[in-house]
Amino acid sequence: MERFLVPKCIQFCLLFFAFSGQSFASPWIGTTDPQLHYDVQILNEFGYLNSVTTTFPMPWKGISEQLSQLDTTTMHPAAATAAKRLKHYLTLQKHKDTFSSVTAYGATDRTRYASFDGQQGEKGRLNINTETRVGRLAGKLSVNFEPNGEQNLDQSYLAYQLGDWNLRLGSIDQWWGPSHGNSLILSNNARPIPTLALSRSRTNQSDSKWLSFLGPWYVTAQVGQLEESRDVPDAKIWASRFTARPIAGLEVGLSWLAVWGGDGQPDRMNDFFRVISFQKRCANGADECDPSMETHIGSHLAGIDGKYTFRLMDHPVSIYGQYVDEGESSEFNVSNQARSFGISSYLWDAKVYLENSDTNVSCDDAIVDVTHCYYESGTYSSGYRYYTRELGEDRQTDARMTSLGILKHFADGDVFEAAIRYIKIDDGSEDQELLGLTEEITQLSGYYQTVWGHWQVKLGAVIDASKVNQQGTENDFTVFSEIKYSL
Repeated sequence: MERFLVPKCIQFCLLFFAFSGQSFASPWIGTTDPQLHYDVQILNEFGYLNSVTTTFPMPWKGISEQLSQLDTTTMHPAAATAAKRLKHYLTLQKHKDTFSSVTAYGATDRTRYASFDGQQGEKGRLNINTETRVGRLAGKLSVNFEPNGEQNLDQSYLAYQLGDWNLRLGSIDQWWGPSHGNSLILSNNARPIPTLALSRSRTNQSDSKWLSFLGPWYVTAQVGQLEESRDVPDAKIWASRFTARPIAGLEVGLSWLAVWGGDGQPDRMNDFFRVISFQKRCANGADECDPSMETHIGSHLAGIDGKYTFRLMDHPVSIYGQYVDEGESSEFNVSNQARSFGISSYLWDAKVYLENSDTNVSCDDAIVDVTHCYYESGTYSSGYRYYTRELGEDRQTDARMTSLGILKHFADGDVFEAAIRYIKIDDGSEDQELLGLTEEITQLSGYYQTVWGHWQVKLGAVIDASKVNQQGTENDFTVFSEIKYSL
């Protein structure tokens, strides 16, 4: 278990929450069922809600008030289904003190690629959790048992609400960006990082006249502890994101990650302030050097994303994109940026999306301690990874992916999702064919989720057809299932 989560005082508080509470067990939408986040996005795209939705998880506060005013009898069928699901869960939140569940996940093989709410990275997992709220305090104790005998407290948290702000200690899944198939900067591909976070507790428009020009907005700032088993043990991470909807239909997001500190690296409090103020130091450790030898303290990754939704033949159409740069160079160079683009709309009351992402970025041979390869840097060669899995795009460094997907929410609460992807992975060198590290993958994945009383069952499959350097194709077939029982 992570040192950041296991202090006895935190465990005691979480166990206390397991036996007492009052309404609203979770401050956020989707921590129990990630598909609820998609429901909010659907209502936003159809214009029934006014909120920012490209940051997961998002708080209930502000959304719950808008939901109570919706009349589902006059809504588009897809939006009505989303509203009914959210209202049902909101009613449970208001009338039930504590939510507890046992979830078993299993797959025929360890999945190479994870997804937002489909296949997981591990071959199996047993999760036991309880979540509740007492006044301004909210807590969740989540214990995970892995097949190799390891245990962790992923998805556990302790949170306190201070007016329109929320202070959280814990490790929960996050997803930053508008894409359905990937996030280039922070996704749930890797295990959640233990963090101390300060976030706004609502995503709608502020009452302040000084901030009204932002429209609906949300901000979060977090400091986290990375694992010991990496090239720089016990490195720290800074993560922050701001999203706003200044005009109808347009949502803009700004994200920033920075890895710093750890064994052998400056990690005092004043060093942290030097990191977030973009100060530089000599790459060779000297007190003074030529400006060309200077580099930022820590390893930085920054991105901007945007999503614009408009109506076409009475159907919402969304176009969106995300750019992410390592931020080491003062010059703009598109070859040093990872990027993704997408478009989505609705057919047969289901969301259909087409997306493309590219993490092929050039490496810089300048004499500094940063190599400028995506997710990696010279000092922190483990890069933006946590327990070897990328924090953002799960198709690895130097990869291109095109995906076509469909997501359908049924009136009875069932969910169906399927996607076909073409992925090309390079080794990042100029002579890929000689090195034999160019791989092309065609992947078909999908799942169906249904609910029977206290049981939620998800069944899915992934088919991979892989070809290395245009050689013979190797096929891989994985079946996974997730069974959840709500206590």
